[in-house]
Amino acid sequence: MYNTTISRAVHKAARWQLIATALVALALLAFAGVHAALSALLGGASVIAGCYAGVAVTGSSGNTNPGALLVTLLKAEAIKIVVIVLLLFVIYRYYAGLVPLALIGGLASAALISGAGLRAVNENNK
Repeated sequence: MYNTTISRAVHKAARWQLIATALVALALLAFAGVHAALSALLGGASVIAGCYAGVAVTGSSGNTNPGALLVTLLKAEAIKIVVIVLLLFVIYRYYAGLVPLALIGGLASAALISGAGLRAVNENNK
């Protein structure tokens, strides 16, 4: 049940992240062009990929000890951050048409929605 709840929460949060990132990308497409929209999509995608990488760590933990759960949570968060940083490095290194502010906008929208989405899912499970 625990993994099903986590999986459901992550999928709902990812859906909201995708919607927020797409809205930012559409706004940037209208006002700043294709490269800005693509930069925003790449920023949001890096956060979503990081979230799924973090969940992959938590999915393998079957321990219910509070200390072990805290360590697993910290490992998952560290992996999430490392994946996001690595993807951002690759994007900065290889995408010649990058618009940095648009990338940050897409990244920020997905990151902010991530916390709000998980909190909303948690409130629905009570």
